[in-house]
Amino acid sequence: MKRNSNWIVLCAGLCLAGAPFAMAEPQPQNPAQQTMDQTKDATKRTWQDAKDAAKDGQKQAADMMQGMDPKQMEQMMQSMQPGEHHKLLQQFVGDWDVKSKMWMMPGAPAQDSTGTASTKSDFGGRFVFMTYKSDFMGQPFEGRLTMGYNNNTKQHEGVWIDNMSTGVWFSTGNSSSDGKVFTMTGTFVEPDGQKKATREVTTFQSPDVYVSEFFETGADGKENKMMELTYTRKGGAAPTVKPAGTSGEPSK
Repeated sequence: MKRNSNWIVLCAGLCLAGAPFAMAEPQPQNPAQQTMDQTKDATKRTWQDAKDAAKDGQKQAADMMQGMDPKQMEQMMQSMQPGEHHKLLQQFVGDWDVKSKMWMMPGAPAQDSTGTASTKSDFGGRFVFMTYKSDFMGQPFEGRLTMGYNNNTKQHEGVWIDNMSTGVWFSTGNSSSDGKVFTMTGTFVEPDGQKKATREVTTFQSPDVYVSEFFETGADGKENKMMELTYTRKGGAAPTVKPAGTSGEPSK
């Protein structure tokens, strides 16, 4: 019996000795702390991925530039820069009062109305953006024009949209040698599906007055005047606006 008692005492001692190790096992992490740690880890990974992607992009750009013919590289850089033709666009910049005449059909009396236009230059003088507002047949009318000069096609390009149509009117053209007359041509589609050729001639009579005339070619092949708009600058003289990278007089 004595030996058995000692054995029991020894076993009990071993169990008690092991108890502290069982209590020292790590407890489950607080859910909020766990979420915070996961967020930190994810942020670190995202930031590292972004840096790696940026390095890859820089390397790809460098590889592309190294593989490009020097002449092609020079042409690409020149095509990106605003020039003398973009300088001509700055004539349109400002706030304008507009008087318009519209002919609904050849030989009909003109319908007169008034409106306003505000034109701004952006992207280093590469484009001008006009917002035009008036009334048409008793309803508010608003149109927007984006106009630029494409160094690659060697033409002015325009895009017109308004709140009374669902189409986009594209036009292309050139300016006169003195930079005072812009002639743009395009096409638009009538509700019946018929396509009509259009021509717009914009003439700067002075820095503060310009006139835009719109013509369309009918089914008979004859060109008719649709509209005439006279823009008069608000508040006096034209501002001096010079796009980046330009100097001197407009090119011929």
